[in-house]
Amino acid sequence: MTKPREVTDGTYVIIVRGVAGPGVRAFFDDTEVSVAGDTTVLRRPEADQAALHGLLRRIGDLGLELLDVHREPAEPA
Repeated sequence: MTKPREVTDGTYVIIVRGVAGPGVRAFFDDTEVSVAGDTTVLRRPEADQAALHGLLRRIGDLGLELLDVHREPAEPA
């Protein structure tokens, strides 16, 4: 059985519908949060799969509508 590969570089980008206010942003203290139009963009560098699932669980617990999840590779040195 092959062990899942852990991601150690790059950034996960998660986009949710709506503008997250300060109360919601407090739940993402380890994640960069910004607003783009009528969406909120969460960026979490170097997250492994377990951390990503935890972040997605928090999003669901807050009742936020998930629009997109993707990974951006690390910038070349």
